[in-house]
Parts: sequence; structure tokens; C-alpha cells
Amino acid sequence: MNYIKQIATKKVDSETHEALVRYGKGDFVKEELIITISKKNIRIQGGLDMVNPIQRFVASVCTEDAHYKGTIPTAKDVETELDSLGVGYEAKRRYGKSGAKYEIDTPLSPAKALEFINKLYEFYLLLNVKSGGNSIKVKKQDTPKIGSLVPKFVTGEVSGEHLDKVKEEFLFDVDASTLSKAKKITITHTIDVEDIILDEKLLKSDPLKARLEAKRKGTLRRKIDIGGDVVLKEYEFEV
Repeated sequence: MNYIKQIATKKVDSETHEALVRYGKGDFVKEELIITISKKNIRIQGGLDMVNPIQRFVASVCTEDAHYKGTIPTAKDVETELDSLGVGYEAKRRYGKSGAKYEIDTPLSPAKALEFINKLYEFYLLLNVKSGGNSIKVKKQDTPKIGSLVPKFVTGEVSGEHLDKVKEEFLFDVDASTLSKAKKITITHTIDVEDIILDEKLLKSDPLKARLEAKRKGTLRRKIDIGGDVVLKEYEFEV
């Protein structure tokens, strides 16, 4: 389940918190999530925030071995996690940024691929993937400048047989009859953070930890354009 659906269905957890922890107060309009449907395949495109949700979704529908090639750029050391999974890598310097860029080029079974995605989900998985009729392509092998929007940063494709699963994951709040003849759906997400709830006691003893653990309170707005017919949804959150 991706963080948008977690908020909408009130099934928030530490993963949802991690997705919102970078936001201050204000309205944040994200890149469009574009779903294009044909009989042969379904294309899912989104910004940086949708890289990992698309990675996990594609991994969840793969039945053949997948080849992963790309990078995991992070200020944290992820060598222990990669070693435990038996995933080969090469750690390279990130010029002008802290940490390392872990270069991945490896085949993984469907089960191992999903385990890999879930175990490293807190990091940006900028990985190109190919598994039978399913694939993922990312525009860049490093994260964009903070605050900048990169439309269609990630493009995932799955075979047409997975349409119901696509609807369940990304179009969960749209009436099925509305989607029956849809060929292209465009979703704009706006995250409105109205308040940041801090533990004042923790703030005095450990300001960094207090900021990382602070909850965001606000509203998620979804503007869903289905061939010109627009559906608006709003969900309050405290994560």
C-alpha cells in the first residue's frame, strides 16, 4: 500500500510518517500521477515521491526474475542491508552530497525482489527494472534538487492483466463504473500541512529527534481527472 492510500484509508504507520517528514507547513502540489490504460499494458507515471510505491507495486505483480539496474543514493550506510539480501553493489562517492551512491546491477527472483524493495523502502530506489512484460524506468540516477518538481520522473509498466490491481492500489477511491472505459487518468495530489505537532519535552532534550518524530497534521487533496470528468477527494491526516 502506498502512502497516499494509507492516508486515505486511515492505515497510517511509520512508513507514512517517513513520506511526510520532509514537509513544513504549507500547501505542496506534487507531480501528476498519470495512469494510461490499454489492452496490452498499463503505464503508471509519477514524480520522485512515487518511485518507491511504483517499485513495490511492480515487484508485487512480477512472476518472472527481474533485473535491477540503477542506484540508491543516501547519506546512510545500507551495506549491511544489501549484504544480508545477497545483493551485489558498488558504493561510489556522491559529488557535492554526503553519503554514497550504491550502484546495483543484479537479477532477483520475484520473492527476493519484493523483500529487497520492502527492506530498503525508506531510501530512494532509483532503479530501472525489467521482468517479462513489466518494467520501470527512472529519469535520473540521483535525487533532484530539494523542492524541485520533475514530472514523469518514474515510469512503470505492467501487463494489462493487472488492471484490477492497479485500480486497487492507485484508484481505490474512484467508482468502478467511472473507470470502465477510461484510457487515461491524471491525479494531482496536494498535501496541505496545517500544523506540526512537536513533543515539547523531547524538543528540549533532543531537538533533532523531536523534529524527526514530529507529526504533520493537515489535509490530502486528490484531484482525479478521468477523461475530462473530475473527481475531488479530501482526507484529513495526523501522521
